[in-house]
Amino acid sequence: MPLALPGRTKDAVIVVAASADWRTGVAAFLQGLGGDAERVGRHLALLDERAAGRRPWLRELAGRTLPNGRPMPPGRAYAELLVAESALPLYDAGGFLVSLDLHNPGNEAGVSWHDPAMVELALVADQSAFTGEPFDPAGGVEQTLARRAERGARVGELVATLAEQVQARFAYADVGTTGGVVTSATSSTSVVHPAEGPLRPEDFLWSITLWGPELLDPAFAARLEALSIPDAMLAQIDPYIRPHVRLERRRLAYGARMLQFRFLFGSEQRGERAHLDSPLAERLRLWSTNLQYRA
Repeated sequence: MPLALPGRTKDAVIVVAASADWRTGVAAFLQGLGGDAERVGRHLALLDERAAGRRPWLRELAGRTLPNGRPMPPGRAYAELLVAESALPLYDAGGFLVSLDLHNPGNEAGVSWHDPAMVELALVADQSAFTGEPFDPAGGVEQTLARRAERGARVGELVATLAEQVQARFAYADVGTTGGVVTSATSSTSVVHPAEGPLRPEDFLWSITLWGPELLDPAFAARLEALSIPDAMLAQIDPYIRPHVRLERRRLAYGARMLQFRFLFGSEQRGERAHLDSPLAERLRLWSTNLQYRA
């Protein structure tokens, strides 16, 4: 979602060179989700307007109100676009709705890692698509979480498909929104703050991470291939969540590699990242999304 609008949105960000023919790949992706020519053309026109700075969401969503008459936070207003179709075309991804947007076009959020040579595509959905699965007393918690995990796996499939079609340089998604993680980690009070140099999204290990061929030097590829989740690490994860933590690797035809290790999106247990994300990131020599702060 737009980085300037933190809120209830689940996003996966796919980074592609601005000079590439990414529109053709996006059109093929949207057609694969059932979009007809008119809908896909309208959607691409919206993305072009967003890229040109003519459709900033902060301005477009301003002035909306909550049922109690108070101003509606922009993040909620954006999430509502993903529940009932209006400005953004919506697509059925297999029982839940998704759309495609631009992530931080023109650096509308003013982040230090913005690269004008890249376009950031955002696969977006309201978090209720992942946390709103009704509890089935007959099936118990296990079946409810299993159905939710199927949607997490579907997000991984969608990221891989879109990345292949646009030949992405990098892609990432996490259990929650991704936008604030890099900014927060760069804070001087963050435990993961580096000694020098700004952090970028590709410096982190995310729940879903994809590296294009240009990011896969032999040493890193070897570490990625050797990565595993030991039983002792899994034993520290909540028993209900544990079945939905595993390493799934993909090799894409254009040379990219993708890793997913979380399949339950929208929530996590306290301390879980310290037992899972941090040690995996350390083994790959990347930064962890486990954000902790000095007092």
